[in-house]
Amino acid sequence: METTGVLIACAVMGLLVGSFLTVVVDRVPRGGSVVAPPSACGACGSRLTAPDLVPVFSWLALRGRCRHCGTSIGKEPLVLEITNAVIFVLFGLRFGADPVLVAYCILGAALVALVWIDLREFRLPREISYTAFVLGAIALVIAALLNDEPERIWQAFLGAGIALAIMGAIFLLAKKMGGMGDGDVRLAPLLGLYMGYLNPGIVPIGLFFGFLLGAVVGVVMMGVGKAGRRTALPFGPFLALGTVIAVFIGQQAVDVIWQA
Repeated sequence: METTGVLIACAVMGLLVGSFLTVVVDRVPRGGSVVAPPSACGACGSRLTAPDLVPVFSWLALRGRCRHCGTSIGKEPLVLEITNAVIFVLFGLRFGADPVLVAYCILGAALVALVWIDLREFRLPREISYTAFVLGAIALVIAALLNDEPERIWQAFLGAGIALAIMGAIFLLAKKMGGMGDGDVRLAPLLGLYMGYLNPGIVPIGLFFGFLLGAVVGVVMMGVGKAGRRTALPFGPFLALGTVIAVFIGQQAVDVIWQA
């Protein structure tokens, strides 16, 4: 019953936070504030009220159109809300009622926003990466203290350092070839922080998963003629997915390596 309650709470909070992310992904890349002005229709400028902002249900009730002018608002809000709810629920399954769940939901929301922006604009805004790092660090420290596991605090920051060192070195090596943006390097400490909290040893594994996924997708796209050797691909989504995979199976991978 407790697990069911946690998952329901994760789904609801995921939808609510996902609704907020629609503002984040729209305004942050343009240098706008996520606080003001209030949400409004991009076509007619009408301010959105509570009935327009209920996650998923408002979109379905209005059939994806503005209540006032009837202009299509696209599927972006629906996709962001559902995607964020899914990642929250997945972390709910992973951590249950553990206080650290809040911290990993912060990570999930940040990754959803960053991946969306990177896929659309080939950039990872530092405002999101840095804000998520600060909020995540605070939440992880609180969780470690509540769980009487203070050692996880230094593990988390060690993980952040490891990830930054690895990605920084790769960035410098690939700089002449233009193979990686500095946004990926700025993202690294955030990813390493969360992987390190679980075990600093899974940080290289999570990054490896990201590079492996990127390589596989790149080869497939070249194979079907959708990309060439010099085609730029957003790398943030692969790092994000590699990190999520490591959160779930990274420790098992470490155990297998040590037993080999």
